[in-house]
Amino acid sequence: MAYPQHNMPNLNGWSLLERTDIEKRSSFKFHFSNEKAAFPASLLLNKERMLSYMETVGDKIGSKEKRVIASMFFKRYVFCILTSSLYALSMLNKQFDIRLENVVIIEEEDSEKEHSWLPSFSLQNSDGMPMAGNRENWRSSVVETLFAKNISVMLDYLAASTKASKAMLWENALLYIAWLYNTWKGENHPSEIHERLIDDYQFLMEQAQGFHFGTASNPFIELAARYEDHQFQQRKTCCLYYRTDGGTCCNTCPLKKAD
Repeated sequence: MAYPQHNMPNLNGWSLLERTDIEKRSSFKFHFSNEKAAFPASLLLNKERMLSYMETVGDKIGSKEKRVIASMFFKRYVFCILTSSLYALSMLNKQFDIRLENVVIIEEEDSEKEHSWLPSFSLQNSDGMPMAGNRENWRSSVVETLFAKNISVMLDYLAASTKASKAMLWENALLYIAWLYNTWKGENHPSEIHERLIDDYQFLMEQAQGFHFGTASNPFIELAARYEDHQFQQRKTCCLYYRTDGGTCCNTCPLKKAD
């Protein structure tokens, strides 16, 4: 899908088409009703609040195990954060202010399906900022903000509060990144966008350094080959979905016995 440049951008830097597409592809909301139960994600960077929230989420997914709840929460969190941010980066050459302190978690009304939990997300400031200067330098800054100032912060605090495995949480994020880029590369986009998708994915998996992630080294390098070109192989870690009410082993679960 091409993105016409003649679309009149709205006041916060996104065209109507861009906003519609981002919301359609993820659980991101540019606007949300004041009646919705919403709170800043930064409130979870407090052990008491984090554990209380994990109990609430646990009731909704049917688990009392903190590490299981942490994994399920983090999968939902990174899905939305990554989908909206990486779509803006690679498709639109734009960025959100995606620092953790800008993120808002929206608790949707309970689904009719028991133990179903699908929160949405928004930003206190959802302005769209176009690429500025050299793209490689700009991309480096965007990726560092996305991971070192958001995803890694939440991951570290979640792991410390619930004893969830950091390796598992990082692989949760990796699987979504690989799935997103493989999906987008399979869509009908102009050649310049297709080239950006390939280049940005390679940067994330092979070239980004530890400082981009707030870690000693790139947490994806050793695992990236498992998720290339739609050939999603067995995960190295189990996401623990099978330990939720009604949950099963995923297709890539390492606990599955070989046929």
